[in-house]
Amino acid sequence: MTRILTREEFAQQFREFEDTAWKLEVRDRYNVTAEREEFKYWLRTGDLSLEEEHARTSSWHKNVRDRTAHGKQWKRVRVVSEPLSDYIRWEHAATRFNQEAGEDIRWLPRHHPSVDELPQRDFWLFDDVWVCLLHFDEDDAPHEYEVIDEPEEVSWYRGWRDIAWRNAIPHSEYEPEPRKRSDG
Repeated sequence: MTRILTREEFAQQFREFEDTAWKLEVRDRYNVTAEREEFKYWLRTGDLSLEEEHARTSSWHKNVRDRTAHGKQWKRVRVVSEPLSDYIRWEHAATRFNQEAGEDIRWLPRHHPSVDELPQRDFWLFDDVWVCLLHFDEDDAPHEYEVIDEPEEVSWYRGWRDIAWRNAIPHSEYEPEPRKRSDG
């Protein structure tokens, strides 16, 4: 039977996991209300100062810092199309704030052969024992958080995590393919 978490229950998992929170991201765009202002400002100016201020004060970054200080691990792999979409270019530029808080983020270009072995859906794997599968609406906004905790099915997600992690490029080493300029 499928179990769906409320937004509040989903948010609670990031305070309650015991050892690791690991995420696979496969979308080239996300529509997250809390990010809108910083993203639009960066698109207009190329300036990350709003994002830097957000990183200092956000509950997400504070929680990552607190949990990391207590030995918890935060990891994610972002599967990305190249050249990067505007949203992913912004994420790439702002990733340093997540890393400063304690996340280990890696990049996996969509053209890499290992991507064919991965599911085309975002998920969090908590403590290697259960998965939260993220569902998005037609406007790329997250709207449903599905729990997967059947051991055999969770083992598939652990395998996908291992494939993605093994093939992904650490943020400090990833240089995205440059965008081509149009003449006209």
